[in-house]
Amino acid sequence: MDRNLDVGEETIVVGDRVDLVVQMGQVFRALIEDRLDDGPFLVGIPSRRGVPMQVAQGDDIYLVFYRETGRYIALMKVIALEKRGEIRYMWLLQKSTAQKNQRREAFRLPVSFDVQIYEYAGEQEESIVFAAEEVPATALESVKGRDISITGVSLLTRRQYEPDEKFLLSMQMDRTPAIVAGMSMSGSAEALRLTAAVRRCIPWRTSTMFNTGMQFYGLTKTVSEDIARYVLAEQQRQIKKRRPI
Repeated sequence: MDRNLDVGEETIVVGDRVDLVVQMGQVFRALIEDRLDDGPFLVGIPSRRGVPMQVAQGDDIYLVFYRETGRYIALMKVIALEKRGEIRYMWLLQKSTAQKNQRREAFRLPVSFDVQIYEYAGEQEESIVFAAEEVPATALESVKGRDISITGVSLLTRRQYEPDEKFLLSMQMDRTPAIVAGMSMSGSAEALRLTAAVRRCIPWRTSTMFNTGMQFYGLTKTVSEDIARYVLAEQQRQIKKRRPI
């Protein structure tokens, strides 16, 4: 097998120590041990705190690798499993180009769904995810989501918001409703309603619009995992949509 691979900053190479991120948000450390021609990569199935990674053929996982220029993330598919002696291996096929990410920034996926921004009342301080009856009658504005990660969302707003201000967001994530908390398998998708704090609000191209980044506030582990599953499923949908017939 050819180990004289392109070592460009966005290329995964044999010998890379990588992080594998599964749908539930768990991170496993692994080593790229081999590559078949210019195709799939061979990786030993890792363990975390003594518990082996649960993986099956056909699973999609994120692979994170590191260069001096930053951190890169690619979507991989498990195409085969094998055992050599007592060690279990998997073959990973790269499904998306590697995208550069800041080391401290969660992976952000471009999206387009409706978001309503509401005032945040002080008595809501202990609440994290809200029921429909707790949402104020009138939204400050209705906007579109630009991208989302497990930690926050980027919005294109008409209003300029102050850093650290808290708001109640109602997000209509209707493309993959079944995997997001509060949504059902049938009928219209119910919005996900949660609290977020403003982290940036800067002019967007013209002074009439603003690129507003909000960080989710006080999320439980369950809701974080639900959002992570949404991000993974929506990325898969976008990749399939771009794939030529």
